[in-house]
This record gives sequence, structure tokens and C-alpha cells, in this order.
Amino acid sequence: MLEDKYAYLTLSLLYMLAWLVVYVKNPWKKGMVKVCAIGGLMGVVAEVWYFYDYWRPPTLFGVGIVGIEDFIIGFAMFGVGGYIHSSFTKREIDFDYQTPAKNRDFFYLWLIGCLSLTFFTFVVKIHSGYTTFLTFLALSIYIWIQRPDLIGISLISGGAVMLITLVIYYITFQILFPHFWDAYGMLDDTYMGATVVGIPLSEILWHSSWGMLCSMFRGYRNGVYFKDSPR
Repeated sequence: MLEDKYAYLTLSLLYMLAWLVVYVKNPWKKGMVKVCAIGGLMGVVAEVWYFYDYWRPPTLFGVGIVGIEDFIIGFAMFGVGGYIHSSFTKREIDFDYQTPAKNRDFFYLWLIGCLSLTFFTFVVKIHSGYTTFLTFLALSIYIWIQRPDLIGISLISGGAVMLITLVIYYITFQILFPHFWDAYGMLDDTYMGATVVGIPLSEILWHSSWGMLCSMFRGYRNGVYFKDSPR
């Protein structure tokens, strides 16, 4: 039986296996790695919110202490969510049609997301599981309104990430570490603590909504369209 301190590392490395599959199939490998490096840093920063009321997982450095696992899973999830669609479809980018980049708008969306999590979690005292899902959903809807052509990519990617999450979480938390969420989760007083095949609903919603949102980043920020997309 593996020690609990390896649970989060196991989860992270399983996500890296999914990342590797996406990476091998992805035509923009260099850009993917750069984006994922930023994602790794965000994975570390995110624990500011989640250690507060969501979970306090054991890492290689101790319980409730930021670890290399946070960087690994952030790195992997930015890659899987952001590039799974482009890796497994044959849709071609229309390089003859491109709208101006929205770097400033994209930064504002990132800032609004961080402020939303901070305000509703720490000030209003709404559980971070709720605020994260609703923030990701609200930002996705905003981009859908701006770029309706990205809705299909968003929904497909969200569904794909959800399926990947179900497999990885079942292996990690039903087979290898079935007591993990009882010991280290903080979801008992929320509806998000309900489980589907033993997996917390909050985790399913978190990952699927992240896949929906993250999959649109490249197209929205860079003004990129696919050849068969409506204008």
C-alpha cells in the first residue's frame, strides 16, 4: 500500500500521461510547452484559495504544503484542456483570416477570475468549489458571446476533460487511495461533496468547466479561426 503522501503525486503523474498523449498529437508543441509552464505556476498559486476551504492534501513536503505536485498538475491541465481539441481533430486554421489579438482583454479576464475567486471565497465566504465552477462558467459564457464559433470546441473539450478526469480519479481515489477525500477533503458541508462513482462532484465540475474555458484561450486571445468556422 502506497503512503498517502504519494496520492497527489500519483494524480499529477497520471495527468501527465494524458498530457503526453495530447503533446505527441499536437502540431504546436513549442507553444504548448510555454503555455503549460505558465499553467504550472498557476497551479502553485491556486492553492491560496483551495487550502483555505477545499482540501489540504499531503505532498512530498507535508500535509497542506505547496509541493511539486501543484506545478505538475497545473502544467498538465493547461496542456490537456487547452490543446486536446487541436490534437485530435483535423480542422485547419484559416491563416488568411485573423482578427486582432486580445491580449489586454485576456489579461482582464484572468484578473477578473482571480478577483472573483478571492472576493467570493474570502469575503463573502462562499465555498471555493462553488466560486471556481461558477467563475469558470461565467468566463466561458462571456467568450461564447464574443466568439460563438468557439462554443463547439469548448463543449467538446470540456466533455473530453471530464472523461479523462473520471478515469484518472477512479484509479487514484477508488483503487489506490479510497480514503483520500474523507481524510484530506473539506467538502462535507457542501453539495459539491456528493460523489459520482466515488468521485466528488466538485472535482468533476471543476475539471470539465476548466476544459471548457481553457480550450478557448488560444483562439480568443490570438484571434484565430478555423477554416470551417462561421464568422
